[in-house]
Amino acid sequence: MKSVNLATLLFFTANGIAIVAIPPYLRDLGITSEAAIGAIVSTAFFVSIVMRPLSGVLGDRVGHVRVMRLGVTFAVLAQLLYLLGSPAWVQAGRVLHGLAIATFLPMSIATSVAEGARSMAARSLAVGIGNVLGPLAGSAIYDRGGGQLSFLTALAIHAANWLFVKGLPAHAAEKRGEGIAVERRVVLFMALLTVYATVYMSISTFTPVRLRDHGLPLTYWGLFSSVAALTSLLPRAMLMKTGLVNSITAAVSNATAMAGLLLATYAEDPVTFAVAGAVYGLGQGGIVVTHQILALAGARNAGFASSVYTMGWDLGSILGPMISGGLVEAAGFSALHYMPAILLVNIGVLLLYGSRR
Repeated sequence: MKSVNLATLLFFTANGIAIVAIPPYLRDLGITSEAAIGAIVSTAFFVSIVMRPLSGVLGDRVGHVRVMRLGVTFAVLAQLLYLLGSPAWVQAGRVLHGLAIATFLPMSIATSVAEGARSMAARSLAVGIGNVLGPLAGSAIYDRGGGQLSFLTALAIHAANWLFVKGLPAHAAEKRGEGIAVERRVVLFMALLTVYATVYMSISTFTPVRLRDHGLPLTYWGLFSSVAALTSLLPRAMLMKTGLVNSITAAVSNATAMAGLLLATYAEDPVTFAVAGAVYGLGQGGIVVTHQILALAGARNAGFASSVYTMGWDLGSILGPMISGGLVEAAGFSALHYMPAILLVNIGVLLLYGSRR
C-alpha cells in the first residue's frame, strides 16, 4: 500500500529530527550524568517493549491502520511535552514516544507483511528515505535553533501525518493464523535485532554528546546519519531484486555495519564521519531487509509477529544507552570503541543458521 509507505516516510523523517536532538537537549537542560541521559533516552523503549505485543494483537483484530492512527497521535503529544523544556517533561514525552513506537512501527510493517516480501522491501526503502531526511534536517535545525526548533519541526510533520493517516481506509484485519503464537524464526531474529540495537543505540546516543562536549558541531553526526541512510538505499532497493536475501548476506551486512560504527567512534572531522556513515549504511540497509524478510515473510498473525520481532529494537535500545552510559561515565568516550565488537555474536549466529538451512 503506497499510502502507508508515505505515512511511514513522514513518521521516520519527523522521528529522526527529534531523536538526534534529545541527548544534547538534555545536556542543555543541565543533565551532566551520561548514565542519566541514557536512562531518559531508554524510557521510550521500556514503554514500547511492554506495549508492542498488545499493539500486535489489537492490530490483528481491529486492523493495522487503526492502530497506526494511535501511533501518530502519541507522536504529536510527545513533541508537545518535549517543548515544555525540563528533564521531567522530556521523560514524560519519552513515555508517549514509546507508545508511538509501539503502535505505529510494527503496524506499518504488518501492512507490508500481508502484501508479501516485495512490499516489505518497498516499505524498507521508505524508511531509508526518512532516515536520510530526518537526521540531516534535524542536526542542522538543532545547530540553528536548539531543541525547541527541532521539536516544533517534528511536531509540524507528525501533525500533517496525523491528518494523512486519519484519511487512510481502515481495512479489516488480515488474520493469517489463530491465537498469538509466532514461529521460532521470529524469536531468533528478535534476539539478533536486540544485539544490533544495543550496539547502534550506544553509539548514536553518546556520539552527539561527545561532539557537544568537544565543541564540535552536531551536524557531524547528522552527516554520518544522512550518508548512512543514503547508502542504505542501495541494499534496500537491490537485495530483493537480486535474490540475495539470505543469512549469508545478513552476516556480511552485520560485519559491514560493525566496521562503519567502529570508525564512527574515532571520527573527529566531517570526512571521517561521512566515510563511516557510507560503510555503516551499506551494512544497515542489508540488515533491515534481510532480517525483516527472513523473520516475517509469510508469518501468521502479521501484526503480532511484527510486534514480537520489533521488540528486539526496544530491548537493545534499553540496554545500549544504559550500558554505554555507565561505561562512558566510568571510562570516558573511549569506551564506545569496544561496543561494535558485540556484533560478532550476530555474525556467528547467522553463519550457523545459514549452514543448517
